[in-house]
Amino acid sequence: MIKNNQAPDIIYTQQFRIANGERYLQYTERKEAINPSPEDIEISNKNFQQDPDLPENFEGYLGYTDRKAATKMEDDLDKKLKGDYPTFSQGVYELSEEQHQQLINNLKEAQTNKAMLWAGVISFSPEFLTKAGLYDPKTKKVNQKLIKKAIQNAMPNFLANEGLDNQETFWWGDIHLNTDHVHVHLAISQRRNTRPLKNGVPKGMFKNKSIRLFKSQIHHELENKKSRSRMIEIEKALDATKKKLTNGLTNDVTIQQKNYLQQIANALPDYKDKRKWRSSNHSVDFKEAKQLTDQLVNSLLQTSLNNEYSEYINLLKAQDAINRKKYGQKIKDTVNPADKKLREYLANRVYDLLRDNEEQYQKNNRNKKGDLMAQIKSQGLTENKKLLNLEKERLKKLDPKSKEAKRLRMQIGLRKYYIRQINLDAQKESLDMRITQLKGVPSTDLNQFFLNSLNEQKELIQLRKLPRYRLTQNPKLMQRFNELKDRYMDVNKVPINLVTTKSVLARKKQLATEIAMIQSNTDDPSISLVIPNPNSDYRIMNATAYYKNLEDILDAKLQIHKNNQAYQNDLARRNELNRPLFADLKKKYEFAQDSELIDSDMKRQLTYINNNQKKYQQNSKHQGMFNSNLSRLLGQINQDGRKRVLALRKHLNDEDDIEREDRELEREEIYER
Repeated sequence: MIKNNQAPDIIYTQQFRIANGERYLQYTERKEAINPSPEDIEISNKNFQQDPDLPENFEGYLGYTDRKAATKMEDDLDKKLKGDYPTFSQGVYELSEEQHQQLINNLKEAQTNKAMLWAGVISFSPEFLTKAGLYDPKTKKVNQKLIKKAIQNAMPNFLANEGLDNQETFWWGDIHLNTDHVHVHLAISQRRNTRPLKNGVPKGMFKNKSIRLFKSQIHHELENKKSRSRMIEIEKALDATKKKLTNGLTNDVTIQQKNYLQQIANALPDYKDKRKWRSSNHSVDFKEAKQLTDQLVNSLLQTSLNNEYSEYINLLKAQDAINRKKYGQKIKDTVNPADKKLREYLANRVYDLLRDNEEQYQKNNRNKKGDLMAQIKSQGLTENKKLLNLEKERLKKLDPKSKEAKRLRMQIGLRKYYIRQINLDAQKESLDMRITQLKGVPSTDLNQFFLNSLNEQKELIQLRKLPRYRLTQNPKLMQRFNELKDRYMDVNKVPINLVTTKSVLARKKQLATEIAMIQSNTDDPSISLVIPNPNSDYRIMNATAYYKNLEDILDAKLQIHKNNQAYQNDLARRNELNRPLFADLKKKYEFAQDSELIDSDMKRQLTYINNNQKKYQQNSKHQGMFNSNLSRLLGQINQDGRKRVLALRKHLNDEDDIEREDRELEREEIYER
């Protein structure tokens, strides 16, 4: 009995074992109850292949195959088709005595040659057979002929799909009518095995795909015209909806979507054969265009084509529901694969459109920076970062002197410029937040000093946002820019090759002034807003260590830079000198990423002092020495306690992508227009 699930129209299960002569033939033909032997049951359990579309809770549905089975000769079969046994095979509805004996001989030969026997069961739900006009619930009469004919028509493909379509293969079937579900015992064997061997035994399992196709063909042969017409209607509706989607591809598109079209046109490789503009093209130089096209198709499906798209998806779901009713709940979902194919189909229509209108899109302001910049802005930060990497890879493959390379360099530059601007805006917002916090407490010398510092950093951001040519054309602006750039140099992210003695001195001077202000105003109301880690138990010592660590990192980077210059032609000596410096930087960054490690280090040192204090106090003559050592150790903590700076959040070799692009732009002066 089936629970919690509606019975599928048709299922197929099978067992496989070495052929055992007439025994299984007798079992399928029996008119009275014949129980399988214990040996048969054990083999069946081991080599049982369940319907791939049948859920686990349908297991009891198959119990009837071990119940009393009864076959029945057909009363209304034409005399020419009548035989002596109800068993049927290819082209035969009922076997004659001679055909039956030949089947027995084939089985004996199969047993002698230890060939495989596949014992299958095809089961039909009464509802399906009734709707198909093959079963009368009142008279219990079944149209065996049509069922046999459907199986006969499906068997050649079934055997072919499993490599069994040869002269050595034979099969037979018997329709059993004594249960709630009409079912067919189907057996397949070979006189001599032609299947691949596994551990010396012919391969037993059939492919799930073969079983699904087998069920599908039988169902198609048996279902009534009304059921079949519903599927045909859905298929026609799917085709019609697909055409609507295609026709609406270029209608009522938004400005952003038109920008995507232009961007795709710009990104398409200049192939001699434009037929290569296809969604199946997975080459690197086509990757950017493909990604942009996917974005355009997705945008269209969510906006102007949304109604048609929703209809298409609903039709696919309806088709799946019908197939699950036919074959079982584990039928593979066709919505996602069909959706993917639809998107690929629409993408190809986009490429067709651009190929057919190539001149228009080439002339459509292709090299105007203003329009291109508007397109870049419409794509947002995340997409621009992805596209930037794709374009860089694509540029490497182009002739540097080609027009395409020139255009791509400009596009890369504008994309970098956009990313830089977004990053600078984010930095400004962060500074504005800190300024607001400082303005919320009473004005003091400390407060005003750090407000001035934050405002200068905002000024630096504004200067960074200017096109490079604006700075180069104005010496005063350039001087101010360089002054602020050195004063507020990001110790963590500044590349080693940009660290100079002048910039290090300017930055260290600013750091020294800041820590001096902090140490001189420990009780100031603003102190918690300016020290690096206000939640630390060590507060001022923590801040002192923070600034000392910044200086150490600057010194290390400057020394590495000097070594690189001094030993340009001596790689071995340069590496020998720089290796310990890089190791020291790495250690500092490890502490910087976890402030708790630094606090633990400081706590360990204080514990050491306290333990030694007790030891020295036991002997008063060591009191002076203790005081001296205590002062020295406390001073050391004050100097070195927290060298791993909390603000240095990233490892030297794992710098933030946007900041790295920022520095590249600064070096390349890519903003010149």
